[in-house]
Amino acid sequence: MSIYYRMDGQTDNLNPEGSKKRGMFPRIIRKRTVALRELCKLAAEGTTFNAFELESAGELLLREIIDQLGDGNNVCLDEFGTFSLSAESIRPAQDEYDIRAESIRVKKVVFKTSKRLMSRMRSFAFKRKPKT
Repeated sequence: MSIYYRMDGQTDNLNPEGSKKRGMFPRIIRKRTVALRELCKLAAEGTTFNAFELESAGELLLREIIDQLGDGNNVCLDEFGTFSLSAESIRPAQDEYDIRAESIRVKKVVFKTSKRLMSRMRSFAFKRKPKT
């Protein structure tokens, strides 16, 4: 199992024209997106579970994660990571009482990986994509 990458040029938009810095950075080449149904089929191979049971359990788990986030909780999936929400106001405020609850919305769902997951990710091998 290897992760393919290519090197891309990096543009410096922060420094003035005469002192711009150029460089290269690795960009991961994604092969495809694996959906929940296929993930469950793959996970069920070699077990006594069938893919439908795993998919149903996965959908229940996702629904519960959403409900818990909607109730203001963080959700920690041990050895995987923690989901939490961040908020933003839809207009600027100068004082804490300038904004009411109706003017606040979810900005994004934040996912912070666990140390174990990051350790596993760092052990993966990388290969440069062959020239075509």
